[in-house]
Amino acid sequence: MKNKFDQTILKTQLEIQEQTFTHISREIHDNIGQILSLVRLNLSTFSPATPEDKFEHTDQLLGKAIKDLRDLSHSLQTNRIHDIGIIESIRQLMITLEKTGRYKTSLKIADTFTGIDKDTDLILFRMIQEIVNNILKHAGASSIDMEISGDQHDAVVRVSDNGSGFDTEKLKNAGMGIGLQNIFSRAKMIHASVDIKSAPGMGTAIILHIKPK
Repeated sequence: MKNKFDQTILKTQLEIQEQTFTHISREIHDNIGQILSLVRLNLSTFSPATPEDKFEHTDQLLGKAIKDLRDLSHSLQTNRIHDIGIIESIRQLMITLEKTGRYKTSLKIADTFTGIDKDTDLILFRMIQEIVNNILKHAGASSIDMEISGDQHDAVVRVSDNGSGFDTEKLKNAGMGIGLQNIFSRAKMIHASVDIKSAPGMGTAIILHIKPK
């Protein structure tokens, strides 16, 4: 059991690292690349008669590119979740979703919840990422809400969306996709239960109840 848990930790670390690299690649291409292209365009039109506000706008664009690059460099730290903690990791995940302009998000975390332990937090964070990925791929949602209650001995994580939803009975009959399978298999490793509430046109809520032994 200990060996299986260690293998799950390693797999989770690799998956988070892979997702981080994917995010970095997308940010460089879609965000920072566009900003620097605008800066280059502005610079090509500069002349002694260029108004001051255009200089200021270009400076702001460069400042944003520098900040975004700094944020991406922080993301490259392989032990970032251990370093900044699960709460800040979740908060940054939700901020990233907001920055896309496609989703409204809300995050509520009880003051009593400060995380569980570093290994459980790592697996829990990956489970949350899996849930969010499923929302992005399948739900057609415009809002994502997350609420965490309890403490390190008995915590509940609820992730909900306003997407298309689905018939949970059909899910039982048809079987789960890889994303949900990963969530359920990891739940066993950290002594958690998974409850899915959904209906067509009513969105979906996934509730994780973590109660370490």
